[in-house]
Parts: sequence; structure tokens; C-alpha cells
Amino acid sequence: MSTKALRNFRPDLHYTPKSGWINDPNGLVYAGGKYHLFAQYGPEPQWGDIHWSHAVSSDLIHWQDLPLALAPDSLGMVFSGSAVYDNGNTSGLGTGGRAPIVAMYTSHGCHEQQSLAVSQDGVSFTKYPGNPVIPNREKPDFRDPKVLRNPGGGWTVVLAAGDHVEFYASKDLISWRQTGSFGPGGNLSKGVWECPDLFPLTLGGREVWVLIVSMGACPENLGSRTQYFLGNFDGETFTSDGSFTKPEFIDSGFDNYAGVTFFGTEERILVGWAANWVYANNLPTGEFCGQMTLPRVLSLVDTPLGGPRLAGAPVSDRLFGEPVPVSGSLPGEVYKLTVSGEGEAEISLSNSLGEAFLFGVDSTGDIYIDRSSSGARDFDPEFAKPEYGRISAPRFFDGPWTLELTFDRSICELFGDKGTRAFTQLLYPTEPYTSIDIKGNARAGISLIK
Repeated sequence: MSTKALRNFRPDLHYTPKSGWINDPNGLVYAGGKYHLFAQYGPEPQWGDIHWSHAVSSDLIHWQDLPLALAPDSLGMVFSGSAVYDNGNTSGLGTGGRAPIVAMYTSHGCHEQQSLAVSQDGVSFTKYPGNPVIPNREKPDFRDPKVLRNPGGGWTVVLAAGDHVEFYASKDLISWRQTGSFGPGGNLSKGVWECPDLFPLTLGGREVWVLIVSMGACPENLGSRTQYFLGNFDGETFTSDGSFTKPEFIDSGFDNYAGVTFFGTEERILVGWAANWVYANNLPTGEFCGQMTLPRVLSLVDTPLGGPRLAGAPVSDRLFGEPVPVSGSLPGEVYKLTVSGEGEAEISLSNSLGEAFLFGVDSTGDIYIDRSSSGARDFDPEFAKPEYGRISAPRFFDGPWTLELTFDRSICELFGDKGTRAFTQLLYPTEPYTSIDIKGNARAGISLIK
């Protein structure tokens, strides 16, 4: 990959490293009044020599970079994992009366095994001397531990194991026993299972458990995508309720993968890696490569056409002022568009070079997003293929619609039908878009950061 960027593509609202590479978000935890974001990190702007980077925020938008948290050791590179705030010091790893942050991560060496690291101050981490706490000598894929509080007491970790996930229980975060598994039965998508998460949400006064599993890149999915299931967790294993008959992804776009949620927040807040393994190593962003999605608050919505569906709303919405009618010109490269309409409509953002990014609702009622003529595409042969230009998904509601697009220089996130449809897309216009055009029965308002 060339480290020369075509122009400044660094987004304002989406987290990026100052330099180097990032992929999966790791260890998302709220502790001491701060949101902690760790991520898979390499010092060069392509994958390799993976550490955990570390940043903190008080609002999930403005981030302060901290020193690297975890580095490779004799057990291997530091692959994905999670973190919890052990406020009862159940692990016994807290000192001086402090509750520790305990991170569990995959040691990726000859075998993938699960290890612990502990922080007393939320900045520096010490690896547990007894690592690995969940050893492995047999499974080729055994990674990405997500730790959560078990509803019956103690802790649960869900682990990806090739074509299924496994559940383990512990009282102290150190000694673990397997309690159950889910898959491959019930799976609806191809790809190696990665980066699971498990959490409850409420719908109509009842509790529903959501299992998220990222599916490794495969042609059927047009790369790496993130599937979810609805069902029940009894403290030992997850059981799907069979809501879906085909793969249901948390995002219908190409560029949202490995998403997991924060530990310790009242709302269920998810962050994903805003890229796709098919072309991620060749993005034209120069000294950095990779960014996070906007953090989004998750909920369940009972839709008339699809039944219960996972929905998301970006926390960045609170940054924007009230929308004003669109005049035909665009006021920069960071804004939110709110478009309401009925039936077929298309919104076009374009520049003087004839490059245009399109989104809307087509004649079949599908929501779509189209970057096939949006700007630079020749930096990677896969990114340039027609199938990575346009994607659509059916609506879960009939009648009038509202689409909300957050545009951030080289990435956009589109939400429709109460957030039950989301599209996250990378795009690289050679020069900024300056014009907006609307075709069909629709009207648009534009909001700027307050």
C-alpha cells in the first residue's frame, strides 16, 4: 500500500489513530467517568505486529489517545477481547482498595488461547502471571472473548470457535468452565465466526437476548459482515428463537465489522470497525488506516414487516442543530441530512468532477446506497468492482419513510425505518462534494454541528 493519501480523508466524528493501523474495537468499558476504547493496532498503516491501542472519552466523540495498553509476548500477538470494571474485586486482582479493569484477550501464537491483563489506574496494564486462563491446544480458531455479568451471578465469557460460539462461567474471572455452545446449527451465514457479543434488551416489557457474531469475509456476504440472533440466555447457553430465515446483519452496508458493546453503560452502545477485510489494507488514507464507526445506541423495534429487529441510533446526533431546508449546496464535509419522503426518491451528493454519491428508496421499496461513481476506487481492485458499488435492503415498514445520513468526509452512516436499517460506507471523493440534488417525492433538511 502507498502511504500517500489522495487528500485529507481523516474524518472528524469517527475515531482514527494518529498513525498506523487499527481494526477491531476491543475492551469497550465505562469506568471512572470515562469511556475506554481499545483496538487492534499496528504501527504501520497495514495489518501487522498487533497490539492494543487505547483512547478515552467523556462523550464518545472526542477522544484522547493514551499509551499502547498491551503488546505481544511469548504467547503471541494480542488479538481481540473485552474488558470489565470489576467493582466488587471478585478477581482479587485489585490492590489498594481499588476496583480493577480486567481485560481478557486472545493470545495468538501457535494456538489461540485466552489471557488476562489488569489495570489499577485505567492506563497501565499488567498481564496476569498465570496466563493463559483458558488454554487451547486443539481448536484452530478460538478467539475474541467477550466477558459479561452472568444473570445468575458471577461472570460469563462467550468465545468464537470456528463455526460456533462457546460459553464459559467463572466466579473470579480466572478459573473458567464451559457451560454451553451455540452453532453451527441455527447459523444462517457463511464465514468463520468472530467477535461475539451477548446482551439483553427489552421489547414490549419482555427481555430478549441478542447474540452478535461477526462472520469472516466470504463472497456470499461481499466480504466481512456482522450477523445477529435473537433468543434467550439461561446463564449457561444461548438459544435462538428462530426469528429469521436468512442472515440478518446489524448493518446492510459494506463497512461495519467486529462490532461489540460497552460494559458498564446504562444504554447498550455498540462500536464497530468501519472497514471490510476484502480491501481494508489498501485504503487511500496515508499515514493511518482504519477507523471506528459512530457509537450507536441499540434497541429492539417490533416492525410490521420484519417482526423484532435490532435498531441503532448514533450518539453523534446530539451534536447537530435543528435541520434547515436544503438549498442545493453543501456547507462543508461534516453534516447530517434528514430526508423524508414517500415512494421512490434519490438523493445525490456531487462535486465539480462529476463524482456523485447516491442514496434513497428505489421502485421496489428497498433502501439503497451507491458509491459506484463517488470518487477514487482504483486503489484496490476489489473496492472497484461493481458489486462493492451499490447495495440495497428491503424496508421493515410500509408507507412514508425518513432517512438520516451522517456524512463525515470519507465515511457516511445512513439510518432508516427507526434505525432498523443501517448502511455504513467508505467513500473517497477526489474533491469535496458541493451540491445536493433530490429526485422524487422527498424533502431534505441539513444540520451542522452546534
